[in-house]
Amino acid sequence: MIKGASLPMYNLPEMQGANEAFLHALHERIIEHGLETCDAETDECPWLRSDGISPETLFTQICGYPLFKHFRGQGAVLATPCYAIEGCDGPYHRAFFMVRADESAQRLEDFRDRIFGCNSLDSNSGMNLPRLSLAQTADRQLLFRAVVLTGSHVQSLAQLVDGTIDLCSVDCVTWGFVARFEPELAKRVRVLAPTASSPSLPFVTSAARPPDEIHALRAALDDFFADPGTAEIRAAMALTKIEHLPDSAYEILARYEQEAAERSYPEIR
Repeated sequence: MIKGASLPMYNLPEMQGANEAFLHALHERIIEHGLETCDAETDECPWLRSDGISPETLFTQICGYPLFKHFRGQGAVLATPCYAIEGCDGPYHRAFFMVRADESAQRLEDFRDRIFGCNSLDSNSGMNLPRLSLAQTADRQLLFRAVVLTGSHVQSLAQLVDGTIDLCSVDCVTWGFVARFEPELAKRVRVLAPTASSPSLPFVTSAARPPDEIHALRAALDDFFADPGTAEIRAAMALTKIEHLPDSAYEILARYEQEAAERSYPEIR
């Protein structure tokens, strides 16, 4: 494994083998491009610090909302992945509002005075994207009786099933993997509605790294995705390709936040 490397975002237990194979194959290509690395245990979340992305972070994947809102300038985007999962369109994804399978409500408006579950207030798919849809629905009024922080998308689905919450928003990629690996959970919930789309969760490195190292990391990623020998790993992770979007593509996340605020809905409530 690579010191300072992790894949913390889509890490269901069933994906551990594929994630480790991805990092191992990427490590080989990083070395081929002349970047010295140190074999070590993979850090669980090297970027997840209260003060931002660690300068030691070599490679990770992070939600675009905290990256460009709280950690701006601390991470360098290497590439944006494309997934072969419903809700994704090239390098763009969306979230799905999820409800229990036996829920009779069919519209967001029907959830007024009920309980919303949010994985994290820093989450694009769990908070920022649904906030825009909810702002358009709330009509400048209080919408929910309560908002519960669940800690993760999978936990949001679990709390949906046990009745702790009535509605949540889950990244479509996470939902695709849950449907694949946890069918018993998946059959107890359903998609109510999609959110607007935004760029998928980018692969990043520390912006403190020299330009030549960032270039080597991008080249290693390009090689990984171009190599027919990695097709099995990519298929296991539902990855099709990567695209090199400009950082400006992620500014849409701030525009969604601004529109919600202009609708007097700066936070989910």
